Amino acid sequence: MSNLIDKDESDEVEFFWGAKRGRGGQNKEVQFYESFTYDGVEYFLYDSVFLFKEGEAEPYVGKIIKIWQHSNKSRKVKVLWFFYPWEISTYISDENVLENELFLATGDGKGLANVNPLGCY
Repeated sequence: MSNLIDKDESDEVEFFWGAKRGRGGQNKEVQFYESFTYDGVEYFLYDSVFLFKEGEAEPYVGKIIKIWQHSNKSRKVKVLWFFYPWEISTYISDENVLENELFLATGDGKGLANVNPLGCY
């Protein structure tokens, strides 16, 4: 999912919605989806993805847990994050962990999941 969030707005990007899931609970103007195609690659709900940020050596790794569009045509994905061992070393100091191991965020709290624009309107 390279450049999904930080794609240069001047670039033309192919984007298509996949199957619809349903309308929002409280806000019926929100349409949820099972998948979308971005720049020729199809992404599905619950896919694990790499998100690259310019200047960073390692990609962010996340799991798509929600896909939707508001009535104003803004497109969003909610991503649940994985963490590298060095990012959570204070919490796993007693564990024997491999350098390339990833840990899926759980619970509630800041930084565990967030909403990201699909940046291609």
